[in-house]
Amino acid sequence: MSMFARIVFVCLPLLPLVLNAASPLRVEVSAKGAILMNAETGAVLWEKNAHTPLFPASTTKMITALYAVEKKGFQLDEMVTASYEAVSAVPASVRRAVGGSHPPYRLEFGGTHMGIKVGETLPLRTLLYGLMLASGNDAANVIAQHVSGDISKFMEELNVYVRSKGCKNTVLRTPHGLPNEEHKTSAYDMAILAREFMKNDVLREVAKTTQYTRQETNKQPESMLHQHNALVKPGRFYYPKAIGIKTGYTVTAGYTLVTAAEDQERKLIVVLLGCEKIEQRYKDAIALFEAGFNEKKVSRTLFSKGFDLFSYQVEGGKIPLQAYLSQDVLLAYYPSEEPTFKTAVLWQPPAVPIASGQKVAELQILSPEGKVLTSAPLFAVRTVDATMRHQAILAWKKVKKGLWDNVTLVMASGGIIILASTFYYSHKPKRKRSKAHKGK
Repeated sequence: MSMFARIVFVCLPLLPLVLNAASPLRVEVSAKGAILMNAETGAVLWEKNAHTPLFPASTTKMITALYAVEKKGFQLDEMVTASYEAVSAVPASVRRAVGGSHPPYRLEFGGTHMGIKVGETLPLRTLLYGLMLASGNDAANVIAQHVSGDISKFMEELNVYVRSKGCKNTVLRTPHGLPNEEHKTSAYDMAILAREFMKNDVLREVAKTTQYTRQETNKQPESMLHQHNALVKPGRFYYPKAIGIKTGYTVTAGYTLVTAAEDQERKLIVVLLGCEKIEQRYKDAIALFEAGFNEKKVSRTLFSKGFDLFSYQVEGGKIPLQAYLSQDVLLAYYPSEEPTFKTAVLWQPPAVPIASGQKVAELQILSPEGKVLTSAPLFAVRTVDATMRHQAILAWKKVKKGLWDNVTLVMASGGIIILASTFYYSHKPKRKRSKAHKGK
């Protein structure tokens, strides 16, 4: 009888013995808060005040786009009409006045926009390009009102959404990022949301587009929307590996940037908050990306053939089953990403007796999420014979099975005979009585 068992060992205590501690990247950036994160694993390669709440400015629009597409992802060609409430603007001093009557989302004269007019009808898709490329504050409000029916309601939903993604230092008061004392986030939180952003095909395409044709509407002729992110368009700070995402600036926030890049097998995210000069955010981003991409993987031996043995008590075995590796188990990783893993032995021994050299299990190295990072087969060190008791049990089971098979055969044969007899007599012609018997 085959057996199946799984034994999991959490190996965190072993890490200092078999792996080097993470080697921090040697990078200096001017941003007040910054982070370099692996876009696929979420591992933090480098950070500076990554959990400090800071003003995000227009990088807020990345979050607005992310939530809008999650809610309206299959309706991007839906037509949206801009309301007065969404696109009306006031002087900055009026909007920011303490105790003023305008809501936080009210637009300011002089802010970035895509030029939407009251009553203008555009596809949601075009609004997303206007939001991410032209950094349209008006597009942010129009999208928010369309998605939730009300901009204030949209902000309530957006805060619930970011908390559900694990953001602990984020409070959002506007869909566009215009100044508000309570509107803050952290580099780490923005990196978490950027990971979500990069999982969406539509958003990835929008973020890397350098220009987009804004189709003619009921209010305006055709025009062109242009990308603000200098990393993805020809120029002084063009970085071929960059694939988006969003820039930002206000006097209060300084220059901000959330961006991603890929090179061969690695995808990285950079978040920079609070840069004093526009060129600093691009230089900082490129420096962080290059530090990450220039890392070489190192390999460490976690378990060794001829040294590490694994034991399992097989049912009915005279001795415990011992298993060995025919190869070393190695784990390759980048020095800046401290490996966290667990191991599992997946036992699948055949029924006893087990011959020496038979495959009996698999050793797995798993990520904290349960993904198999690497694995290796395990083989029996020596023969494991069955105990006398187990042999007797197996013999009795064999006899019992034989008896049951015979009983089943007899019962089946008897049943066939009964059925045949019943069929025969039910179809047998009845004999007619002779006339001589009539009247008797």
